[in-house]
Amino acid sequence: MIDPHRGAPGPVDFSALYDDHPDYVARRQGGSFEQAQIDIEVRLFKLPNLLRLLPAERPPASVLEIGCATGELIAALPVAAGGRRLGIDISAENIAAARARFPAVDFRCGDFRALRHEHFDAVVMSDVLEHVPDDAGFLRDAARLGGLVLVNLPLEDNWLNRNRRYGPDDVSGHLRRYSLADGLALVERAGLAVVAHAQVWIHETPAESARRALR
Repeated sequence: MIDPHRGAPGPVDFSALYDDHPDYVARRQGGSFEQAQIDIEVRLFKLPNLLRLLPAERPPASVLEIGCATGELIAALPVAAGGRRLGIDISAENIAAARARFPAVDFRCGDFRALRHEHFDAVVMSDVLEHVPDDAGFLRDAARLGGLVLVNLPLEDNWLNRNRRYGPDDVSGHLRRYSLADGLALVERAGLAVVAHAQVWIHETPAESARRALR
């Protein structure tokens, strides 16, 4: 969780990454195996560990997820009675799929900076910053919308990715890889303070988890 402080640089346009990877959106829809994989990843890994960083006795009254994709995580996050969940994504296809799956959640298509006059108790970004050219600036902008910012980063600085070429042509659109130290340094570069952090070791890939669950 991150405590927001200072201002932000100009906006970053990274919608071209979706244009370059249309299959990234399509794979997440239509009851596909990939959709089942994402559901399991949210349920088994992302949600439980994000919940560890939220006060269980006092759920937030409002939560924003930036880069919500097809809505699995924001739909599962707890809010106080009568509270508000909002997911925003630059992909119209993602938002259409999210609205179809989770009609009780508010979804919008566009740049989250259009929400600059709104405030949320918690802002969530899961597997987003690795896609953004200016990750520190993006994080700083996001922090201006919330009291707390919860960030999930893939820590890919390991031997499995030693020959992987990061950038716009990466299979997942990852522009860089992070270690835990990189993630903590990113928070500092954004002018923010770490309140708490946790590292989760996944001993099998989400795909392997999905295959096991679907047997």
